[in-house]
Amino acid sequence: MKFKVFSCRVFQPEFEAVRAESPHEFELEFLDIAEHLQPAVLRRKLQQRIDETVDGDAILLGYGLCGTAAAGLCARRIPLVLFRSHDCGGVLLGSRCRFEEIFRPMPSTPFASAGMVSAGQPYFSDGMAAGGGTYAEWVEQYGEEEAQYLRDALHPRLDGRLQPIFFIHTVPAPEAVAACRACAAQEEREFRELEGSLQLVRMLLAGDWTEADFLVVPPGHRVHHTGDWERIMVSVPSAAVSVRPDV
Repeated sequence: MKFKVFSCRVFQPEFEAVRAESPHEFELEFLDIAEHLQPAVLRRKLQQRIDETVDGDAILLGYGLCGTAAAGLCARRIPLVLFRSHDCGGVLLGSRCRFEEIFRPMPSTPFASAGMVSAGQPYFSDGMAAGGGTYAEWVEQYGEEEAQYLRDALHPRLDGRLQPIFFIHTVPAPEAVAACRACAAQEEREFRELEGSLQLVRMLLAGDWTEADFLVVPPGHRVHHTGDWERIMVSVPSAAVSVRPDV
């Protein structure tokens, strides 16, 4: 089988680690991690790439719902396949159920991975990367009072304390771990490590698309956000999608 893969750069280490295992032919394109900060813009960029893909057996998306960026994406002539996950955390942990178990009580808890750090973001938190300058840079640019406001707004507290930063291990990345640990120390946070998994990325490239872990969108259908923790997204018919071979 032949696949076209469009993925967030956060998964680049994982895709590179397992790509040789896939029995299928595929092309990989990575989009910048910062794209998720504007879901509508990311949706348009992904839809454009979907529309421009005219051959192959499936289009694989290295994305979950990702701040509703995937909601509304339409399959044209080729099926779409994406992770049935709210964001990259569930994919990196190998299970959205495990992600829910760990993070549901604290949904804004920041987490990091090798791909996240290498892409220039120290961690991901509550739908927003924590990049954009250090506290010292904010003080210099905005003054002490405004810098304090930004820090408090970007780092919500639980029971009066900043949430810990979790690093999810999927591939060996000692430098990324050290960078994330240093960031946690600078922000006076606890640093914790979690064992991740390559399983879902491996399954995506292998064509092993179980219903529990993946959403397959056939031609003429679109992604619909259900708003729950179980299904997250479903495929629904879309009268606005043309599937004629000459379109």
